[in-house]
Amino acid sequence: MVILFSYVKYSEASFPMTGQYTALLLLTTIIWILLWIGYRQNKINDELKKKEKEQRITEKTERRKKLESLYPMRKRNF
Repeated sequence: MVILFSYVKYSEASFPMTGQYTALLLLTTIIWILLWIGYRQNKINDELKKKEKEQRITEKTERRKKLESLYPMRKRNF
């Protein structure tokens, strides 16, 4: 393993930032930003759907309670 790295000089171990690497960096940055925006939008939509679902459930239970209060069950005497 030491033999493999013995041929690399310190001055040659640089990373030149050419136009292709700059374009690749810009492209990956844009992709990450779009993914983050999509994640945030999905999170907002999930919260809205959850609130709507809870609201529908509470409305349904309120309607059921109102109907039950209009038609009370008879108590049976055994």
